[in-house]
Amino acid sequence: MSKEILQGVIIGASSTLLGIGVYLLARRQILSFRYTVGWLALFAVGALSSVLVPAAQPLADLVKVTPGVIVSAAGVLTLLAICVQLSISISGLQERVRTLAEEIALHRATGDNHAARR
Repeated sequence: MSKEILQGVIIGASSTLLGIGVYLLARRQILSFRYTVGWLALFAVGALSSVLVPAAQPLADLVKVTPGVIVSAAGVLTLLAICVQLSISISGLQERVRTLAEEIALHRATGDNHAARR
């Protein structure tokens, strides 16, 4: 077995195991659907890397890099997309927390005024 094939098998097996782990987290509702899809896409690229390397050869020749760089770039782009999605979600949550804190402060201020009038 050549070194490249062995590397492909190891990467594919590792990606498959990690994908199963993500699936199990999703089944337990620990991981939301949109993140599950993103992580499974990343692991699918990894699991199929040994098949994708030869398929990436024409594009690699066009850009003058190795096929491994093309496959790795696909993985990195998937990770970046997940990071952007996480940033959007966190920003939305921060805004919701700020709004909720303001509403609670307003409610307390209004509630205190009503209690003082009694």
